[in-house]
Amino acid sequence: MPMMGGIPGDLRDTLNKCLFLVGAFIIIYAILWILAELHLIPAIIFMIFPQLVLLAIGIFIVYMAYSRRNLY
Repeated sequence: MPMMGGIPGDLRDTLNKCLFLVGAFIIIYAILWILAELHLIPAIIFMIFPQLVLLAIGIFIVYMAYSRRNLY
């Protein structure tokens, strides 16, 4: 496990993936908000999106834990 800037390499990779995922969700949420405000999409899609984000984050956490189960 190489050290880069005081953070272990595998932790840095995981952190980068998590931040990329959060950034993508923020961008998608902002686009949905704009489209809902312009009445181009139904508001129900905009209201359900946070639950879908929580589901995706949960799946990501389970996937990361499962893929690293034999690492330690």
